[in-house]
Amino acid sequence: VEAYIKRRVELSTSDNRTTQQFKWYRNEIVNFFGANTKLSAIKPAQVHLFQDELLDRDMANTTINTMGGILFNAMNDAFDRGQLASKPERMNNLKAEQGRIRFFDMDEEQRICAWFMENDFVEYKELTEFFIETGMRKIEVTNLKWCDIDFNTKRITIWKPKNNFPRTITMTPLAQDILEKWKAKRSNVTRIDDKIFGSINWTNFGRVWRSMRAGLGLQDDTQFVVHALRHTCCTRLVSAGTDLRTVMEWMGHASLEITQRYSHFIPKRMDNAVGRLVSLRTGH
Repeated sequence: VEAYIKRRVELSTSDNRTTQQFKWYRNEIVNFFGANTKLSAIKPAQVHLFQDELLDRDMANTTINTMGGILFNAMNDAFDRGQLASKPERMNNLKAEQGRIRFFDMDEEQRICAWFMENDFVEYKELTEFFIETGMRKIEVTNLKWCDIDFNTKRITIWKPKNNFPRTITMTPLAQDILEKWKAKRSNVTRIDDKIFGSINWTNFGRVWRSMRAGLGLQDDTQFVVHALRHTCCTRLVSAGTDLRTVMEWMGHASLEITQRYSHFIPKRMDNAVGRLVSLRTGH
């Protein structure tokens, strides 16, 4: 994998695009599949699993498409050299992010959690609720440590976010309850620098998530991904009337422009707008 990906990255940067950025792409691909893995050993299912992993980590669709293109071209090179028996499969091309925001309403959340409970995945149910209650990215939850939690002030500090700007959020009662449960279960072995969700097998979580999606009859809903839990938190914050600047800071968005994608969930704004239209027509 590493040799072919390195070659494709070098070719990709020949048009003066950022060399450092493409080296980062290379590292992401190599770290997922393994530097010594033969391209011939990579199956289509693994390619799509890689895409799911990138989606769960809150990467932009254009970034995922670029990495998918690099991987496909590397595998195509190997095919042309006779090192792959069949033509490689390309990742699904993702649309630009201006489209529909997939989030879960309360009924969907309850169905998700019920499926986990019925199939004896209690920790995955609690993890799902924690994602919704905090709006954290998967990589942020993965890296969260006990030293990042202050039960006295009820605050969570996220030190290594995507945009490199640490932030602090306040725990909801449910988020606090989940953390206290996890701490109680591990009280005899927990150290302050331990990762809170270190016992989670994230690959298995992704596999079970897809089984749950199919179990709910939504296997064709390609936007029914773990990252939609983050969208759910953001949507609920906006729908509850939280100002967009506060939502931006809570979610760790790089700019207000990103947060404004959720502005259509503000209920009173549209109510006020229609009132003004009525006033113009009636004179009242």
